[in-house]
Amino acid sequence: MMVEPLLSVERLDVFFGHAPREVQALHGVTFHVDPGEIVGLVGESGSGKTVPSLALAGLLDPRSSRVQGTATLGGAPLFDRAGHHRDRRKTPLAMVFQEPMTALDPVFTIGSQLEETLRVRQGLKGKAAERESLDLLGQVGISDPRARMKAYPHELSGGMRQRVMIAIALACAPQLLIADEPTTAVDVTIQAQLLELIKGLARDRGMSVLFVTHDLGVVSETCTRMITMYAGRVVEQGPVGVVLDEPAHPYTAGLLAALPSPETRGHRLATIPGRVPPPGQAIEGCVFAPRCPHEQPVCETPQELRRLATAGQPHDVRCIRSEEIELKGARA
Repeated sequence: MMVEPLLSVERLDVFFGHAPREVQALHGVTFHVDPGEIVGLVGESGSGKTVPSLALAGLLDPRSSRVQGTATLGGAPLFDRAGHHRDRRKTPLAMVFQEPMTALDPVFTIGSQLEETLRVRQGLKGKAAERESLDLLGQVGISDPRARMKAYPHELSGGMRQRVMIAIALACAPQLLIADEPTTAVDVTIQAQLLELIKGLARDRGMSVLFVTHDLGVVSETCTRMITMYAGRVVEQGPVGVVLDEPAHPYTAGLLAALPSPETRGHRLATIPGRVPPPGQAIEGCVFAPRCPHEQPVCETPQELRRLATAGQPHDVRCIRSEEIELKGARA
């Protein structure tokens, strides 16, 4: 039986600036997230992986950006016909950012920031907001939550601040949680704890998660599907096990090759030469061709995202030579 996606994004374009110097940052981005699913959105810095999240959360400034395309959450459209976000305060969506010290307000206590969120998003006030705040801090694994309610952000560790950010996100009662590199600013031990926390909350609440990251190790441990982005375009998407074991796009394979492993100890890690093209640069054919070791003249033709038959599972790739070339995956 087909499951209706919780989040459905269709041909999402995002532009920054104003004519005649307007630049396009996203190009026809299409993907979905099913109920209760954790999906990874992957790419290196500058690949455009954070822009869809900001657009879906209504965090792009309409004075300097423009959105085209459609997106629905729980069947309700997120944008009106002009591309404006309908009402981010009523959307069952929340976002956790990479650096909690800049996301939290330094002049207000943790308790006041939690209670303000509960007042705006759930209409809770007074003792009810206080009780719910204490409960949320307990759910994210913060000990002595009553004492932490009186603390300011700078009085907490990095890992604890990120747990507070997750608690504030949960105060929005989200059906979809967007986690934008939430473990980058903490050490590996805290990272593992935060990943387990997010997975547990998603499971217990039936909540979907869109996990934005450059770390394929995090994706393999956390996500069921992954979407690889490059130059503002989706270049590959499919089940995590399939994509990591049998990557069909040279960019995904390049990201995998750059991962450290016991076999690479003492050797220089593989790199992808060149850099991501800047937004607005005109590209006729494959956007990855200038950096691709498998480039051929046929790659100068426009590339569309197309479905592969990979063990009967949905696996899409934007590479015209994907069946001709052999790419090394995680299993190799």
